[in-house]
Amino acid sequence: MKDVEHNLEVDLIKKAIMDYYHEGHVKADPQLYEQVLHDEWKFFMFDDQNKLKVVDKQEYYSWYDPQNVDPDLQWKTEVFYVDVYKNNAQAKIIIENQNVKYLDYFNLMKIDGTWWIVHKISQPMEK
Repeated sequence: MKDVEHNLEVDLIKKAIMDYYHEGHVKADPQLYEQVLHDEWKFFMFDDQNKLKVVDKQEYYSWYDPQNVDPDLQWKTEVFYVDVYKNNAQAKIIIENQNVKYLDYFNLMKIDGTWWIVHKISQPMEK
């Protein structure tokens, strides 16, 4: 992939992450996630007993309700890297607010011209 094309794809992925994933957290709005999480999206995490838990979109969406958003939370998302090869990519981000901080890894695929997050793994971090 040529440098200009590569940089454009990286920018498109970063924009999708900020416009839909980050803003989905800010507004607690599953409709924003719907724009970036693929229909087959899965979230892999460890539960409180350190057991693997796989969460689908519907369960994930149930955690968020725009009517219960806390306007005092100040969300920050930092994209550390985006690695792109053809129609596949991986991104590493930290998303946090005053109460929580998570390190997230996304696997993404470009399908019909749109970048979709197809898998997420996440680890809570110390504040």
